[in-house]
Amino acid sequence: MNVGFFGQATDVFLEVEVNPDAAHDFESEYLDLTGTAPVLGSGYQHQPNKWGREVRVYFNGEAELLDDLASVDVHVEQGVRPYRARWVYRTNDRDFFWSLIRAGYRLGEN
Repeated sequence: MNVGFFGQATDVFLEVEVNPDAAHDFESEYLDLTGTAPVLGSGYQHQPNKWGREVRVYFNGEAELLDDLASVDVHVEQGVRPYRARWVYRTNDRDFFWSLIRAGYRLGEN
């Protein structure tokens, strides 16, 4: 997926929650793509109550960015309250998340 348009997003934060039993698979995939292992903490969490992986991309941006995301079939959530009082938008799209990783984004602050 081409994510070049996402450069107009501001205050981008990537996060993953994964069941500890499935952490090795995620960590291997992330290491293969980035050359670095994910570190528990900011942006990466083990959650025993998760069945699978939950990926999130938090960000802020202008309305045009939402149109660009819609054009590549990425659903964006926006609530009455901002996420974590900092971000207006969030997406949980795995393909988009991994495309951002391939484009140079990393877990945590970007």
